Amino acid sequence: MAKALLGYSITIDPRAANRLAGENRILRQRVADLENIVLRLQKENDALAAVVTESMDHAVARSGSLAST
Repeated sequence: MAKALLGYSITIDPRAANRLAGENRILRQRVADLENIVLRLQKENDALAAVVTESMDHAVARSGSLAST
């Protein structure tokens, strides 16, 4: 069907196909590396957000106990 749509057959140079396959492999690995970095940064961000929330909770509790004295 694709040949009928294009009107001719496409021949691909094996060297070009190998080069494209290699580039594709490199790009897929780079995407996987970037996904891992994003996951690591999200975990770090969640941990930092938890520390900030905990600090804010303690600060509010302290200010509440100081206001009642």
